[in-house]
Amino acid sequence: MTIQEKPAGCRRRLTTVTVERPRCPACGGVKLRKYRTLADQGDGSALWWVRCQCGRRFRVLLE
Repeated sequence: MTIQEKPAGCRRRLTTVTVERPRCPACGGVKLRKYRTLADQGDGSALWWVRCQCGRRFRVLLE
C-alpha cells in the first residue's frame, strides 16, 4: 500500500455535526433552569432535571 501525498493547498473537508438547544416539549421555549443534575452516569452521559418558564418540568439526557 502506498500513501499518496496531497498538494500543499488541498485540505480535507471536515464533517459538520449540529447540536440543537434543548426545548420545552410544551411551549418550545429555550429558557430552561436546571434544578438537579447527574453529571456522569458512568458512560459519559449526563441527566438534567429542568423547568421551563411556562412551568413544565422535564428531563434532558445528554449523551
